[in-house]
Amino acid sequence: MTSIHPITNRQDSVEAIRLLKAVAVTHLYNQRTQALSFTISIVLAVAGLLTGPGSQYGPAVVLIGALWVAVYKGVMAPWAERYLRSAATLQEMFDADLLGLPWNRVAVGDRISEDEVSRLSRRFRGDENRLRGYYLVAETAAPPYDLLFCLEQNLAWGSRIRLRFSQVMLGTLVLWSITGVLITLAIGATVSTLITGWFVPSLALLVLCLEMYRTQMASTRERLRVLGLVRVAIEEPSSPVLATSASLTLFARQVQDTLFHMRRLQPRLPTWFFQRHHDRDKADFQVRMQLLEGRFPRS
Repeated sequence: MTSIHPITNRQDSVEAIRLLKAVAVTHLYNQRTQALSFTISIVLAVAGLLTGPGSQYGPAVVLIGALWVAVYKGVMAPWAERYLRSAATLQEMFDADLLGLPWNRVAVGDRISEDEVSRLSRRFRGDENRLRGYYLVAETAAPPYDLLFCLEQNLAWGSRIRLRFSQVMLGTLVLWSITGVLITLAIGATVSTLITGWFVPSLALLVLCLEMYRTQMASTRERLRVLGLVRVAIEEPSSPVLATSASLTLFARQVQDTLFHMRRLQPRLPTWFFQRHHDRDKADFQVRMQLLEGRFPRS
């Protein structure tokens, strides 16, 4: 009888599921903050459109739109950042325990206490079954290719979904801007009217879309860069990364440090957006997993 693979066993343990619940809750708080900011930005943008030029409410909408940009940068963004830091630390606790990596206190800071993890996990209201099997695990691949595949999967899957989301944000920004220009041309309005009646009230929306696009693209580029290094380690059996246990641990820890840094800067994407492409992405990585298991079978 074959035994359960250690990574598979650990990622579905009670402690691991509790951590994943806490991660989901803190990301939900962050996403609610982002959703609130996005909703207010859209409302102000639409209000600026509906008031139109010459309206007595126009100056008020313009002023509120400008003030909201300051509120978003000074209050909402730091508020979201606080939850993002907690979520990144919790995710790092899960990955470090799962992959057997040493804790990097210099890069990450202290671990979140068990009582706080328990408090957050009790607020989880989702489907616990979705948390099981967090990673596809190359169970029949020889060590350390099972560990390297988890790192590869994290980098590759994350870069895919974030690239898609950044394209949606860029598309929203471009579409909104083009629509404003076309409407201005259609009604024969001036450039000043375009700026004060369209772009100023929607400034927060445009800033939010641009910021999301920029940060998600930065994350994608960094993930793809490190992904190349992981794949080189996998494809070249003579790679110095695989020379000793110490070199492998050092390399894996450096990859995790990069992932933690990226998670601190960019929030997890909305669940509905992730689930939309989940099955197709999972099928692609299952093919990759099977290839690794065939090339590097466990003796």
